[in-house]
Amino acid sequence: MKKVFLVLLMGFTLKVAAQTATFSRIDSLLERGRYQIALKELKQINPQTYSSYYKIGKIYTSIDNHQKAVENYKQSLFLEDNYSAQLMLGKSYQSLKKYSKAIAIYEQIIAQNPKNLTLGYQLGKLYLRTNQLELAKGIFTRLTVLDTENPNYNYQLALISFKEKDGNGMIQNFLTSYKKDTSFVPAVYQLAKTYTALKVKDSARIFLNKGLQLDSLDINLNKLKINELYRERKYHIAVDYLQKIDSLEPDDVFTKKMLAKSYFNLGIYDKAELEFKKVGALDPDDFSHFTYLGHIEKVRKEYQKARFNYYRAISAGKKSRHEEYYSLGVLELELNNLKKAMEMFGLSVKENNRSHMALYQYALTTDSFYADKKIVLERYQDYLNMFEYRDKDMTLFVKKRMDEIKKDAFMKRKKE
Repeated sequence: MKKVFLVLLMGFTLKVAAQTATFSRIDSLLERGRYQIALKELKQINPQTYSSYYKIGKIYTSIDNHQKAVENYKQSLFLEDNYSAQLMLGKSYQSLKKYSKAIAIYEQIIAQNPKNLTLGYQLGKLYLRTNQLELAKGIFTRLTVLDTENPNYNYQLALISFKEKDGNGMIQNFLTSYKKDTSFVPAVYQLAKTYTALKVKDSARIFLNKGLQLDSLDINLNKLKINELYRERKYHIAVDYLQKIDSLEPDDVFTKKMLAKSYFNLGIYDKAELEFKKVGALDPDDFSHFTYLGHIEKVRKEYQKARFNYYRAISAGKKSRHEEYYSLGVLELELNNLKKAMEMFGLSVKENNRSHMALYQYALTTDSFYADKKIVLERYQDYLNMFEYRDKDMTLFVKKRMDEIKKDAFMKRKKE
């Protein structure tokens, strides 16, 4: 009996030693990136163990085959309930966007180890992603107590406040996040973005410049800066920033469009035309590039081409096309096609009755086209009803012209 036991013990010891040697060889293969050979050797182990399934799962995780990883982590957990395999299974579910399954695993681990800050943070982000805002708020609030220095927790609380439409809570948490770590770029960016949206220019500029000092290559911060420069009509400087982020992130629609518009406003039409054509190739749904191509061709007095691109924009447009109709009106006016110009201005007003320029030009062109001034007076009156206080000079002209028309009509009736 004793001999039998010794033989069995020796056999078990040899198996363990052989498996240990196999795992060492597999680890060496993985260090050199030869995962295919490692997988083959692991799958040949008979019987499979917790460790072999777990290692197979980790290989699949490393090559982003998360479905295969899940299958092997589940097999390893069937043989042994282990924290590492549970954690990796949760991460694989998270990568597969099976958030409810990942949450269930993370909750189970947290229940056993409430002070696991790393996992608590991941669980909080999953609650936020799945709009479980109260659970997310609870876990991030608890984390701010467990770790008073980490800026990420208040940053996540700010994102929750944003979803809850709590503007004060959002700003306060972004500020707290920033105060905990003044080099934390995400909080700096969000503060710059928020103050920009609120039109608090001084605060927006302070955080924007601070962010760019911390990371001059941050795409989002650079885009905020570009928008600021564009609003201030500092197109030359905007172009410098745009060229920088274009080299970092080529073929970005925002960059190409802003570059094209900046060149256009600088009167560098050849470069503007080139960039607008790139915008059209990158985003066919953005019909405004046709509009700008039309503007460029109109400046060059290439009227047929300009007309063609304005109509392309109108045909492709899925929102208000008043600018295109207005531009066509101006084009036809330049060609002295008064009837067509009047028609285009009318369509521009129909698309956007809040455009004072469109209604003004509609009335002026009507005045130039019609001998019968009754309809002209009606259109001038429409302008006054809508925009009497919009532009002092235009209103003065309209009133003066209406008086002239009425006086002429009176004199004509008197002669009769």
